[in-house]
Amino acid sequence: MKGKWILLRSLVAVAVLTLAAGLSRAQGPEPPGEGSQPQGDVGVQALMGTAFTYQGYLKKGGNPVNGNCDFLFSLWDAETGGNQIGSNVEKTNIPVSNGLFTVRLDFGPGAFQGDARWLRVRVRCPAGSGDYTVLDPRQPLTPAPYALALPGLWTQQNGTSPNIIGGHSSNSVSAGVVGATIGGGGLIGESYTNRVSADYGTVGGGYGNIAAGSGATVGGGIANYASGPYATIGGGRNNAANGYHATVGGGRDNTANGFAAIVGGGVNNTAGGDFATVPGGSGAEASHYGEMAYTSGNFVTEGDAQTSLYVMRIMRTCNAGTWYDLYLNGNDTPVQYLTVAPGRTIAFDALVVGRTQDGESAGYYVRGVVENVGGTVRFIGTPSVTALGEDDTAWDVQAVASDAYDALFIQVKGNGELIRWVATVRTVEVSW
Repeated sequence: MKGKWILLRSLVAVAVLTLAAGLSRAQGPEPPGEGSQPQGDVGVQALMGTAFTYQGYLKKGGNPVNGNCDFLFSLWDAETGGNQIGSNVEKTNIPVSNGLFTVRLDFGPGAFQGDARWLRVRVRCPAGSGDYTVLDPRQPLTPAPYALALPGLWTQQNGTSPNIIGGHSSNSVSAGVVGATIGGGGLIGESYTNRVSADYGTVGGGYGNIAAGSGATVGGGIANYASGPYATIGGGRNNAANGYHATVGGGRDNTANGFAAIVGGGVNNTAGGDFATVPGGSGAEASHYGEMAYTSGNFVTEGDAQTSLYVMRIMRTCNAGTWYDLYLNGNDTPVQYLTVAPGRTIAFDALVVGRTQDGESAGYYVRGVVENVGGTVRFIGTPSVTALGEDDTAWDVQAVASDAYDALFIQVKGNGELIRWVATVRTVEVSW
């Protein structure tokens, strides 16, 4: 055929339907036992895939084309020049009737991430004849009106729970991950993109944020890293939640490493112990089980000038005349001690209370100073013990500096009863 080829109009169909269906399925059913059961048939049953329908109107020499033709399609990020996205897609022996033709194209996952795209079309008619002819200009792939309400938002489908990705086109979900969400944000450059690398992770926005733990969440901010399963970082900068169920609310350069450990905010705080807490401030280190530490600054290293609060407990039958240790984790094993690190001095006071099931009770107040010098843990002076009240004078409390365990012990004594003992230990701590 001679004469000039013209592709007068083109239409991309189904793209909006694909996006809307992906958003609907991404919500997923509620976990068992949490809320009502899904109504009707709403689960992911068949993937819509990444293909879309393309329709065009082809003329040559001013006349609509009739017959079968071959087409070669390629996707680009610019109207002229630019970079090709994905591989070529060839469609052969396509019927063209009065200039109209319809093909189904698929450039694979990641081809459409909210940025502008152009389609280059090459054609040869009749099918199987000679070389392809390039049809200029490239065809812009424009969104339907409803799609304009969701700029910079796309889906990655899978058989479990589709991923939803918003914001900069460099934001990414790692291969094989399901149920991930990136709400937006992100900047140019690999090191400043938002990324989800574990199932059901979420990054709300900001840039340079990573949700690397299963079900982990980073709300926003800059360069935050939630690697613990179900860990949460609200925002801030350079924060890390590495423990299982760990949380950092915000602030800067804070770290929550322990199981269910929490740093509320502030700067340069670390919650390393399981169930440890730093509410805020600057330079605190809660390294023990259940410790709550606070300081408004430090001399050289985190935790070298702080106050802490501990809760110790145990429930057991206390034989008359025998001393029993209270532990940070109570009756759990392995037991957790209130250790005293080398080069550290601690002034402490403790309120201790005990009670039996029948209501026999006692309360005590203990004060003292303990230090670790060259690996030797010892008291400075003698701790004082005050009985605040006791139903049985055979009950008693004492503080012990244990060099064998490098720890401060609170010990209790009963008179043959099954007793629940609880102590709150408040400390002021300095290291050099």
